Amino acid sequence: MKIKNLTKLFVIALIGSVTLLTSCQKLIPFTNVERTKYNFDEAKLKKLQYYISKEVTLQRGESSGESQELDEDGKLIVSTSASLDNIAIDAKTPGVCVGVLPGNKLKISFDPSDDNKYLVFGDPNNRGRYEIMGAEWNNGRGKINYGDKVYYIMPGGAGAYLKFEMKKIKDYKKSSTKVKGRKV
Repeated sequence: MKIKNLTKLFVIALIGSVTLLTSCQKLIPFTNVERTKYNFDEAKLKKLQYYISKEVTLQRGESSGESQELDEDGKLIVSTSASLDNIAIDAKTPGVCVGVLPGNKLKISFDPSDDNKYLVFGDPNNRGRYEIMGAEWNNGRGKINYGDKVYYIMPGGAGAYLKFEMKKIKDYKKSSTKVKGRKV
């Protein structure tokens, strides 16, 4: 009786192990091929978890001008002020689709609370991956709108593309029985 229970337990454990070992989870580039193959309409695109392929840094700078005044010793003091704002998005940062644009473009937000802070990824020419897009590019720097401000994608961020997680599960079921034979 104990041997039969151990055999059943072994078979159940073997089936579980085969299922676990054959499930596969990986990040793959998001392309129009996958979009078509898996029938991703706007509703499904907004439910899919996206990831960015590499680090992207957004930067903007402002100078608030120059002011002049005289100090008590009669010296002219000229002061200028500027601010530099950097936003870093690390590789594999998760993002969500907050909008679909014409021409195979997606608005992807990596910001945890503001849907207006998004990057546009697209493949308007059906050439492959959905890559980061900017209004204009100069020396590897792309000009974009992020929230209500103009930022520049810093060199190194060009070519960043979207990835998504695919989990394939192959379910193999195997049963084995040992027969003892049959006598007349």
